[in-house]
Amino acid sequence: MKTITVLLDGAGDRSYSELNHQTPLQYAKTPILDKLALKSQCGLMTPYQLGCSLGTDLAHFLLFGYDMSEYPGRAVIDAIGEGHEFDEATLILRASFADVDERDGYYLNSRFTKDLSHDEVKTLCDILSIEMDGYKFSVHHSYDSHALIFVKGPKLSCQISDSDPFYNNQYVMCVEPFETEAEEAMTTAELMNKYLKNAHALLGQHPINIKRQASGLEQGNMLLSKWAGMSKSIEPFAVRSGMTGLLLGQSTLLEGLTKTIGLGYEAYDNFEEGIQQALTADAEYIHLHTKAPDSASHKKDPFKKVAALESIDAQLAPLLNFDGLLIVTADHATPCAGKMIHSGETVPFMASGTYIRRDDVTAFDEVSCSKGSVTLKGLDFMHYIQNATDRGTLYHLRAGGKWRNYRVRTVNKL
Repeated sequence: MKTITVLLDGAGDRSYSELNHQTPLQYAKTPILDKLALKSQCGLMTPYQLGCSLGTDLAHFLLFGYDMSEYPGRAVIDAIGEGHEFDEATLILRASFADVDERDGYYLNSRFTKDLSHDEVKTLCDILSIEMDGYKFSVHHSYDSHALIFVKGPKLSCQISDSDPFYNNQYVMCVEPFETEAEEAMTTAELMNKYLKNAHALLGQHPINIKRQASGLEQGNMLLSKWAGMSKSIEPFAVRSGMTGLLLGQSTLLEGLTKTIGLGYEAYDNFEEGIQQALTADAEYIHLHTKAPDSASHKKDPFKKVAALESIDAQLAPLLNFDGLLIVTADHATPCAGKMIHSGETVPFMASGTYIRRDDVTAFDEVSCSKGSVTLKGLDFMHYIQNATDRGTLYHLRAGGKWRNYRVRTVNKL
């Protein structure tokens, strides 16, 4: 049986007085989603743990059946999505050019230096691509003021903290060993602190920043680092899930994730086209992702999110007669107010298909779905699909050298 998941990125939310104390999904007019709810099993899903805010890539990683301990880190996934090649001994960090003042430390005026041209960023990346203490640092421009740092050398560890505090009007943070006392992590943290201080000295005296300062523009005089990671061998999606898979999206981040886990990827031009691609694709598991609710949420206007949800709903009619397992859910909540980027609430979930237990929910939103018949976590997601597509197997069976939650198709012959 074919499965289609419609993943509404960041669709979960909070209640707002402007919306009569409803969430955007409650307030929005979504007749197609509500028709789907009538023939579905509905409930709430906790992407990881209640109150924990996840990024899109990590949330998807868990949904696809992988454990938190297997996560290689956002920087690795970004690097793969941007087409870089590297080995498992390379330390990779996401980086951003920032504007700082020296005030008993490095005080952040701007985390992302505004209006840096591509040529300016490339030049600054080049001067920071150096060798230091037997380690080679390579910095590559990604987009806007963002870059990637690749570090090669002996005994590196990705178990280090970020120097980017993630909010303005704070100080650049010292890099520390992260949840470990291992010598490699201590050495790597010291190395990164030395490199970042050296980077500040090089950037501050560069003609690009001297000219920008004279013109009253923000300087790119500090390199912030975060999301340290190292590539690792990860079991392919088809082996982990027992299904061939395809993700349909418009994101280099998700393209990088699919390459990381061996899942197929295709881009679509618009959401309506993506729905048609999902219906005609040959893969057994189709994951149709739309960023629209999340992007609207980041504008911090709940009415913009309502409009995005209503636009999505108007395009979902072709899925009403889909003959397979159809799931509609979100990867995380994205609030339309407050300082949080993503938030840790549960998200609505509904599934319809031949082997689904229908309930009495009549609308697709966080409150209506809370009255449904299922609750699950992100790590339950693939197990739910395996069961709902009649692929499941007895838990105690040992078909091969590793436990599977699905009936294996091929065996090692005696």
